[in-house]
Amino acid sequence: APTGLNRQDFFIEANGNTVSIRTKDNHPMSQINTGIVKYHFEIGAGRENFNWE
Repeated sequence: APTGLNRQDFFIEANGNTVSIRTKDNHPMSQINTGIVKYHFEIGAGRENFNWE
């Protein structure tokens, strides 16, 4: 998924249908990038098919 800094410094982990996301770095764009990644994940997976942790 694209991010604000065009970096992919995040991890998506799943346990059943519970999904979590974490970033490698704590740079100023981390929260924005997390939102962008979550949005793209929701589009691809379908919001009704999983829960965020």
